[in-house]
Amino acid sequence: MITRVVDMEGPFRSPSFLMPDATPDAFAATRTSRDPRFYNPATNELIFSFHSLIVQTPRNRILVDTCVGNDKHRPGLPEWHLRKGSYLADLTAAGLPAESITHVFCTHLHADHVGWNTRLLNGRWVPTFANAKYVMHRKEVEHFDHVRRTSNEAANHRSWDDSVQPILDAGQALLVDGDHEIEPGVRLKCLPGHTPGNCALCLDDGRQRAFLIGDTIHHPVQIERPQWSSNFCGDRAMSAKTRAAFVEDVADTGAWIIPAHFAPPSAVQIVGEQGGFWYRTDQK
Repeated sequence: MITRVVDMEGPFRSPSFLMPDATPDAFAATRTSRDPRFYNPATNELIFSFHSLIVQTPRNRILVDTCVGNDKHRPGLPEWHLRKGSYLADLTAAGLPAESITHVFCTHLHADHVGWNTRLLNGRWVPTFANAKYVMHRKEVEHFDHVRRTSNEAANHRSWDDSVQPILDAGQALLVDGDHEIEPGVRLKCLPGHTPGNCALCLDDGRQRAFLIGDTIHHPVQIERPQWSSNFCGDRAMSAKTRAAFVEDVADTGAWIIPAHFAPPSAVQIVGEQGGFWYRTDQK
């Protein structure tokens, strides 16, 4: 069972803000530009969701990506700055209180994927999920630790200090290598490019498969145009190569693809068409 809990959702910036190749003419030429679930032509804004996905198995409750968070100092993005959202209450309302989460998996360590790793308590950042192991790819942690030590980390909004380091200090981080298995049928798959240690969570119960892929695909238009990498990909060429290979691998397999930012219906299946790929949101 997979449950989606939303931190933020709605119109969020223009296509070219996210993807430099998505110029007005290029984006207008796509089928995705005519899908009102994912794009508002009146305002020229993509429809985005910032959500967590909670995977429930007989053994574990695995929360994938912790969104933007509350009280985080993000002046560069007013939508994220010092927020006061209802995320924790919404988790509880879904029957998934923070203390019940056994694992938190960060697909990568950008600020909008680690925000609820921690909460502000008596002036200190403490782990939000007190009983969870926080699963992070070792290469990802090493990369952003290096960024923190060698630059001002403006692109990551200094989220290391308030959302990653407190997890390391608390001893709750589980740093993994390669295609780590959390339990049978639940494993990580490395998909580098967006960040060096970018990973997906792959689910296979013997009947259906699903891939929770974080920012490997930000927006449905990148299924149609897998060569379009985002402005926030650390290695845009590798990101495009990884995305194109992934899209080709899962097309026409019936697997569900659930990225971190797709607005409802959020889960899609990829199908091959003459000259490219498309998405569908039903099982026909």
